[in-house]
Amino acid sequence: MATTSEVKAALDLMAQDIAAAINLRQRAKDQLKTARDRLAAIPSTYSDELATINAYTPTGAFEELSKDEKAKLQTEFNALKNAIETELTAIGVAF
Repeated sequence: MATTSEVKAALDLMAQDIAAAINLRQRAKDQLKTARDRLAAIPSTYSDELATINAYTPTGAFEELSKDEKAKLQTEFNALKNAIETELTAIGVAF
């Protein structure tokens, strides 16, 4: 059996562990929100470049490669954005 002082020390350590977990949870929320905000900024940040790619008529390898890469990035972007928004919703973060 633990002594009174051992129990008290263990309770203090448990409280520290819980406080640390609360802090980590908040940082994780903040990081997910930052990731979502960065993704949300992509369409406006790169609007000129995206419009240029969208207007390409594949007349060469560069245009074709650009359109293909954009399509692949769009798929990855959408999947990641949806996953992050699902995770934020699951932990009760409104956006």
